Amino acid sequence: MLSEPEVESVVLREIAAVLLDDSGDEYLLDDPLLSTGLNSLMLAQLLLQLESAFGVDPFGDERSIAEVRTIRDLVTAYEEALMTKTAGALDNG
Repeated sequence: MLSEPEVESVVLREIAAVLLDDSGDEYLLDDPLLSTGLNSLMLAQLLLQLESAFGVDPFGDERSIAEVRTIRDLVTAYEEALMTKTAGALDNG
């Protein structure tokens, strides 16, 4: 399982990739997602890239993307989804 800093790193890297941002600007975890410059189409692309990177989609029955306001919220959503996936695998294995 990925550690917390690794999940953060992947999320931040993918945000920069979607925004085609190679300026080296740093995003803070408490930055609102909208302040990064993401529009709705870019957010959809970001979620697809993160689902591919992590192998999980945290936005289903229990959580809505509308609840995600900051980069930290997005990181937390993927961390929790990864923990749930790992726990499920342990229960079945």
